[in-house]
Amino acid sequence: MTPDPLSDDTLTRRRSLPPDARWTDWIAADGWRIRAVSWAPMPGRPSILFLNGRADFIEKYSESYWHWRDQGYGLFTFDWRGQGASGRFPAGAEGYFGAWLTDLEGLSTHTATLLGGPMVLAGHSMGGHLALRHLAAGGTSRYSRAALFAPMAGIAAQGVPPRVLSWLARAYVKAGAGDTYPPLQGPYGERSRSVHRQRILTGDPERFADEAWWIDGNAALAFGGASWRWVFEASTSCAALGAPGVPEAITLPIDVFIGDNERLVGAAAARRLVQRLPDGRLHVIAGAAHELLRERSAVQDGVLAAVDGLVAL
Repeated sequence: MTPDPLSDDTLTRRRSLPPDARWTDWIAADGWRIRAVSWAPMPGRPSILFLNGRADFIEKYSESYWHWRDQGYGLFTFDWRGQGASGRFPAGAEGYFGAWLTDLEGLSTHTATLLGGPMVLAGHSMGGHLALRHLAAGGTSRYSRAALFAPMAGIAAQGVPPRVLSWLARAYVKAGAGDTYPPLQGPYGERSRSVHRQRILTGDPERFADEAWWIDGNAALAFGGASWRWVFEASTSCAALGAPGVPEAITLPIDVFIGDNERLVGAAAARRLVQRLPDGRLHVIAGAAHELLRERSAVQDGVLAAVDGLVAL
């Protein structure tokens, strides 16, 4: 008899969503359809608005959703415009970060209305970056606090100084090559499933393999590497986030978690940014890479337990 691949509870939580998921398409002001899912909170429990990262999709963090549902938290999450199953930007499109921030403002209002009660803002990588920019733009009143995992305050680029990287990206965009890929980037393919990428993202090969498992079941979720245009816009957005007075104006309690083996976002930039937040706390996670919510169980469990303690405050 062939064993059921989902008979193991841990695997079930990694490769299925919790019950009672409510799928919907949130329609942006310009008509763009954003794929989203939510779970209602248990009475008296808070809700989490979770923002995933660049090239991510809803299902990738299913294990965390199971954990948060075990605590009775409400949850709302979605695929960012242009990735996951929320469509793709047309060739030559620009203004990614502005569009994402506009969408986030609308989605935040929608989530507060849909789920009610106190709300925690959580974000991973690019999602953490957009969370901070959203808060800096005046979104703090909707949330009780924020928990950010490896937020993108800068880009780690194999030792290339940020100013040089930004200059290169700007040059490619101006030359009409913004949609081409920098070295070591490219369309979704073998590199996306490589051991090299796994080690940058997580120390857990099995959890890393879950991403490919979901994509094999729905090819629309596949997304390649960062383009020169994305690098340019991300560099510009990081500069805007780090401008004088911007982090200092974010008064919400914010906890930032970052692995001591972080190699994808600028760890030093994130540490500097936390020091500028009026109510920011930094948690350095030993033995962890970029995807703290998809790390080895000992790491992941510790991070989720810490978040539970914050949500209860």
